[in-house]
Amino acid sequence: MAEQSAAKSEVDIFSEAPPAPKRGARLVLWLALLLLVLIWSFQGAKIRPGELLKGIPDILVTLGRMLPPDFSKITEAKSYFLPAEISPAQLLLPAPLTEEQRRAKQRWWDNTFPQTIVGATIETIQMALAGTVLAFLVAFPVGFLAARNTTPHPWVYRGVRAVLNFLRTIPDLALGLLFVAAVGLGAFAGTLALFVHTATVLGKLLSEAVENIDEGVVEAIRATGAGYSQILAFAVLPQILPDLISFTLYRLETNIRSASVLGLIGAGGIGYLMNTSFRTFQYQEAAAIVLVLVVLVVVVDYASSRLRKLVV
Repeated sequence: MAEQSAAKSEVDIFSEAPPAPKRGARLVLWLALLLLVLIWSFQGAKIRPGELLKGIPDILVTLGRMLPPDFSKITEAKSYFLPAEISPAQLLLPAPLTEEQRRAKQRWWDNTFPQTIVGATIETIQMALAGTVLAFLVAFPVGFLAARNTTPHPWVYRGVRAVLNFLRTIPDLALGLLFVAAVGLGAFAGTLALFVHTATVLGKLLSEAVENIDEGVVEAIRATGAGYSQILAFAVLPQILPDLISFTLYRLETNIRSASVLGLIGAGGIGYLMNTSFRTFQYQEAAAIVLVLVVLVVVVDYASSRLRKLVV
């Protein structure tokens, strides 16, 4: 009897359960719509696997022209066009120089050295680091203004969000071209482009991190009579600090790659030399530049991951 009662109770429970939701035609409709969008996307992207298979031999031919990489522009002293007026020691180390020697040294560091592979690589790192630091200084306060829970006024929130969304839609290359027209060719234009784009991205990411904080901590700090700046310093900042560090280091990594691309339009960095090598059919030299860039990105990625573990 007890078993029958238990079985009956179990049947009653299942009989009273709500019916399973009906997906049916609506799910099929959404899947069909998704399939149509994917087909439309593949057609617009001109996806033709057959052409790729036919082009594999050409890819192999190009790779064959790039092997072995030519590192002579890095290892040979003549590639650095050292000035005859001063010795290498005087060029690299602080030493008393005549006025003519000082001008020659300045010209080499400002104009000649950045056109070498080593100099362009160092310039790429400098551009990425300077652009990221400037972007961080701007994005840090902007992130609080663009977050719903820390903005001083809703109109400030809407205005800052609108500016961030607008600037973030402008590609790096377009920004680079604008700044090249404004300040001329060179690393300054590339650094400005990286700064503007990175500031908008960091500001957006930081604002979203602020909006996801635990509001209970904020209420506890506010209950003590803390002001706006104290709430940000003691309730908000400790919660977003790991994300802030992680986002900034990630943007530094991506800016290394972006700086190399900006070199294609004359905005400094190693990209200019790589583009020149490809356009003049110096494939082995271009391969060496690509490998230098790959090593640079790997080293920066490793260093940033180690730093992230130390501070996060």
